[in-house]
Amino acid sequence: MAAFEILMISVGLSLDVFAYALYKGAMMPEIRKGPLIKICTIFTVWQMASLLLGNMITNISMIKTSAGRAAVHWRILSVIIFVGLGLYMIVKAGKQTVIIERKDGTVGVRQIAIWACITSIDAFLAGIGFGFFQTDFFFTTVSVGIVTALSVIVGIYAGYWMGCQSKNKIVTLGGCILLIGGIELLIRGIS
Repeated sequence: MAAFEILMISVGLSLDVFAYALYKGAMMPEIRKGPLIKICTIFTVWQMASLLLGNMITNISMIKTSAGRAAVHWRILSVIIFVGLGLYMIVKAGKQTVIIERKDGTVGVRQIAIWACITSIDAFLAGIGFGFFQTDFFFTTVSVGIVTALSVIVGIYAGYWMGCQSKNKIVTLGGCILLIGGIELLIRGIS
């Protein structure tokens, strides 16, 4: 898997996080450094840990042995995972309703952790997909971490200044990027 494909998928995954950060930013009466760092850290660590757990599944001896013998089939499964994640995000964005914004100055760790858990499901599945493609895991993890941190920061500021009514469009864009990434992997050849 090429570096631009890893970055493309990282951006696609992070747009789901961006949407939640946009929502939180729209609720903040002011942006303070402490809460911003707290939110950024929770989302980034959760995304990276989920990616790691997903990747670790591909290193289970039974799966690793069968992956060596059936590498093409496992890579096809990876493409299906990335395309499926893209379609899931598009459908999820289509089902969301209009958000009523209200100011809330608190940054509840529990609420942010729940949001991080919800968004990290995609990262967990992507970790499995990356594992089957045997990507450079260090580069992948760092890429997802940096892109996630930037998405949280930009999302909070964008939400603070513009509101969160574009949240569904952003999640749809993330789904489209994942879909394009999966299709590109399929077209490029999975061998």
